Amino acid sequence: MKTFLKWAGNKSTVYPLIEPYLSGNRLIEPFAGTCAVSLLSKYDVCVCNDINSDMVNMFKLIQSNVDAFIDSAKEYFIDGNDAERFYELRELYNTTVDRDIRSYLFLYLNRHCFNGLCRYNSKMKFNVPFGKYSKIYFPEDEIKDFSTRVKNFEFTNKSFENLFDNVNEYYTIYCDPPYLPLTETSDFSNYSGLGFTYSQHCQLANLARETSENTGCTVLISNHDTDSIRDLYSDADEIISFDVKRTISSKGDKRNKAKELLAIYRG
Repeated sequence: MKTFLKWAGNKSTVYPLIEPYLSGNRLIEPFAGTCAVSLLSKYDVCVCNDINSDMVNMFKLIQSNVDAFIDSAKEYFIDGNDAERFYELRELYNTTVDRDIRSYLFLYLNRHCFNGLCRYNSKMKFNVPFGKYSKIYFPEDEIKDFSTRVKNFEFTNKSFENLFDNVNEYYTIYCDPPYLPLTETSDFSNYSGLGFTYSQHCQLANLARETSENTGCTVLISNHDTDSIRDLYSDADEIISFDVKRTISSKGDKRNKAKELLAIYRG
């Protein structure tokens, strides 16, 4: 099934490479994003967590009443493919405290902003510019498919380390954190994303090893494939590498293939 959000790093295309390493009867995604891995997986029960509370609330609204969500979100798409209207609604998103309105607008911004990027400034204000698309697609069918698939899913908005609690050998944890920079000279402490630092990447790698050893749980982590990142996961039981196509360049001919890896920690 297709995810209904545009998303840099969506794992739909590389899921067949991840799937052989999924085991047990429950999947946990501490960095779920679009929930692509959970949606495509064999699991009936998945825990999908993300630091973005608006996205998590959006998933919960769809899960509880998909028709009501579609009716409310679609209103913002009417005459919405206009720069002036876009910046008006972006400002509303950045200022309203109404959680449901923020979730409807999260979908609007995702479909109308440049390349579907999700980026916030230091004040946590969404700052991606207008996308200038000739036509906008409202993903109604995909949202309905999503609601059918996630009936038994749990959506949470917690710090990633909390998702490693109370697991056992029947769980798999799949981690798709904000990636480390590709260049060796980049300042990891200033990694943008949503503030995910190099020390947090180290914490995640340590949690993966400790959790797999102490509980028998399988832990998988995706990241770029560079020497420094391989060093970070040097205690993994296995590392596999594969090519992925970059999707965030504004020019199609610049969307070259890049190397990614999957670090596998077996219990």
